Amino acid sequence: MRLITKDYTTDAVLRYNAELQARQLDEQSLLNPNVHPGLSGNKLWKMVRDIKVIPHLWDLKHQMYDEQGGLCCYCGLRIFKDSESRKLSVEHLAPKGAHRELVGEYKNLLLSCSVTEDDVTLMGTDSLNNPSLRHCDDSKANTSLHYTPLMPECETVFQYDPVGGIQAEKTEAQADIETLRLDCDLLKTRRKAALSILFDENGAFLSDDELQSISEKIMTRDENNRLPEFCFVIKNVSDSVISGTNQ
Repeated sequence: MRLITKDYTTDAVLRYNAELQARQLDEQSLLNPNVHPGLSGNKLWKMVRDIKVIPHLWDLKHQMYDEQGGLCCYCGLRIFKDSESRKLSVEHLAPKGAHRELVGEYKNLLLSCSVTEDDVTLMGTDSLNNPSLRHCDDSKANTSLHYTPLMPECETVFQYDPVGGIQAEKTEAQADIETLRLDCDLLKTRRKAALSILFDENGAFLSDDELQSISEKIMTRDENNRLPEFCFVIKNVSDSVISGTNQ
């Protein structure tokens, strides 16, 4: 994971929050069981994502996309705002089923990835619905995480290896890996491909100077404000190799 910083002061957030309050879909309103009585988090979310109810949710999605550098909040795969390849999905950090009051709160929303036909082909499976492809939001469902992309610790509790694997020393972090299926074959294959930039044509690591250069540049955004896919994975492995902890 990579730390994601949210900006609560923008016009997009202020307009969105005003619309939530006007429809009594904000946290303070929904803590009252007499407001929208009997409606579950899932049903309330259907209201929030209805453009006729909350017209500026899409503006909020654009802001979150920029904040995340166009990457999935959990695994680091590239996501797209429109109809391109890996479409984005709105993720609720605190599950909708357990926390209906947070269903529309910006502080509880991030953008996650989706499975693509290319993933199906890559892994030789039969359909987008194959359970072996599930990860991130699609795997998390109603489980709560110990570490989230809004916590600085998320950048240090997970470690990556040169062949695409992910590990964690802390029991809670390892549980999050399993919840999100961050160690599934699909993600390991995708990460291994991205990490190929750290090797020469003979399969050996580049020099420390070359790895240092990659490490210093890999977190740089492009002209569209997007980060490189798996940038934090690449930096983690390159820094580990330079320090001698991941040879």
